[in-house]
Order: sequence, then structure tokens, then C-alpha cells
Amino acid sequence: MILITSIAPDSWRELETAVADILRECGMAIQQQANVQLPRGSVNVDVLAEETLEGISQRIVCECKNWRTNVPREKVHAFRTVMQETGAHRGYTISRTGFQVGAIEAAQATNVELLTFEQLQERYFRKWLTRRLWSIERAVGNFNVYYEPLGRPGYRLLRNDEERAAYDEVWERYCFAGIMLQHFSPYSRLAENMPLTQLPFDVRDRRGIRDGENAEESAPLRLRCCRI
Repeated sequence: MILITSIAPDSWRELETAVADILRECGMAIQQQANVQLPRGSVNVDVLAEETLEGISQRIVCECKNWRTNVPREKVHAFRTVMQETGAHRGYTISRTGFQVGAIEAAQATNVELLTFEQLQERYFRKWLTRRLWSIERAVGNFNVYYEPLGRPGYRLLRNDEERAAYDEVWERYCFAGIMLQHFSPYSRLAENMPLTQLPFDVRDRRGIRDGENAEESAPLRLRCCRI
């Protein structure tokens, strides 16, 4: 199972915040402890997530149970009533441990899903990863094109050896970053069954480190997963 965060919530509030942060990083508009109007009165929900994709809006309600025991049937029945009255498209009851058999039966054939915090991360990992990769792509702009196999853009336009030498110096200095960033390109992820790059990501062998270089300068550059 691939997890989005290493955080292990220790309280109900921490679980609620972690769930909200994951869905927010997936591009959804988030409200915690949202007051939702019902046909008769209102109800507070732990996390309300809303998004619009290609003009189609959807609303997700999350109920967080950071209990040390499995969630029972009656809690699912109560949440189903909330779902019906709020008009939400999908609801998640998120448990620290799991669910009793009766709770699982009560959620069958409904728009309520029962998930542990780890299962929620697995469910949204692909959506989260795609959005994070595009944020990296936007941040680096066209940097990657200088290190693609097709050649160095603009090199043929250089007029003399001095300009080419200056270009080469800059290219070689940052080559390691170009190689590294290719692993995090959303375009690379379009390839089927492309494995995820293991992190931390050590690029020491891609920096052209030579014997005698300053130890601090030659220390490995490491990237770590974006953590909430």
C-alpha cells in the first residue's frame, strides 16, 4: 500500500485535519466542521469536500472516527441519514481501526464507503500524485526541455566557440537536476505501468562528482515526498 503521508493521527482532530489536507491537495474545496443545511435544521460534518470537474459538481462528506475500537452498525445508519438529507454524492466514514461486520453490511449498496485512513490514502493516491506532479511541472517551467534526449534547444543558434562553451558549462552544471526532474514529469507518468521513483532520491552519481571536490558540495541531494 502506497501512502500519501507518514502522519499517524493520534486524535480525532488530527485525523480530521489529515483527511482535509489530503483532499485539499487533490484540488477540492474543503470545509472542516462545516454546518450543512438540511430540509429541517442543519448538521455539522467533520469534512465537507466539493469540486467541479468539466462543469460537473460533486460533494463529499467525511466522518472521522479515531476510535480504538471498530465502528458499529448504528453509526453507519446515522451517517446514511445525514447523507440522504445533505444531498452529498459520496460519503466516507474513516476509521482508525476498522468496522464491525454489521457496519459493513449497513453500508453495502449505498453511497457510503467505509475506509481506514490508510485505505483513504490508497483511494486518492493517483489523484493526489497527478496534481503534485503538475505543480512541479508548472514550477520548473521549460527547464526539462534542456535535458531531453532530443538535443539541447537553441544550441545550433550559437555563433562561436565562446558561446558554446558558456552554454556547455551551464548545461553540465545543472544536468543532474534535469535528469532528476524527468522522474517527476507528469508526461512521463502517461506511460503505462511506469514505476514510482523511490524516495529519498539520491542524485550524487548524476552530479559529476569528482575526487577532491569539497565534501559539502559533493554531498548527495535528496528529495522527499511532499508531506502534509
